Amino acid sequence: MRRSLPLPRTLRFALLCCLPLLCAACSGTEGTEPSSDPDLLQFTAAQIGSLDSTGQEIVRTNPGDADLKSLVDSTLSVLTAGVQAKRVAISTNLTTVPLYVVGIHRVVSSPGGSASTWTLVALDDPSRLANLIEVSGFAQSAGGTAPTSVTGTIGDQNNIGNALLMQVGAGGTVTRWGVTTGTASFSSGAPGAACPGFTPIPKFTCALETMHVRFTVSAPSGTGGAGPRQATVTSDTEVPAMRLTYTP
Repeated sequence: MRRSLPLPRTLRFALLCCLPLLCAACSGTEGTEPSSDPDLLQFTAAQIGSLDSTGQEIVRTNPGDADLKSLVDSTLSVLTAGVQAKRVAISTNLTTVPLYVVGIHRVVSSPGGSASTWTLVALDDPSRLANLIEVSGFAQSAGGTAPTSVTGTIGDQNNIGNALLMQVGAGGTVTRWGVTTGTASFSSGAPGAACPGFTPIPKFTCALETMHVRFTVSAPSGTGGAGPRQATVTSDTEVPAMRLTYTP
């Protein structure tokens, strides 16, 4: 079972609110043609529509599974915001297909306490949700400046976050591996240009950024009797990301 992050109630509420608001703000985005750089992928409107169709099938087939819904929403939100996906060499036995990675950095800035969450999403098919890896991290501060980095252990009582590996089968059926051991490190550079696909909404801003990530995560078994799976990025790796900031 994935653990909830140890957020104070007000910060937890704000971070959870980011995702549905972001989905609504990005819903009208039109994609562009794919980048000529084979290591970068700019998703087209048709590809995002196809991913959305697969995502909705997953949600319908697995009602009440908040983890899967969150992963689907996170993936679609960052792509419709206009963030390019980058091909990253992830060592994993989940799939042999090259994986493209995007990141989401959610920030709550408040004089009474601030927090950051980082989410990395890796997928192997630009037209459907097939094999996915999600790794997340969390850090908070007592002041008005949110943390810009975190390094720690996943899967114990003092965990910094969670990780999930999944494969999508026919009809939206899902085999999932909840990570029980691992480590992760996240850090963020300065925010850049505004997200091209984001429609401004009160108290929220969206900017492009470069997220630095490394992780090693493993699960001893998956649902339905599936065997162990692991995923590793051993060195600090730059990942295109969106920074969604909420200021009360």
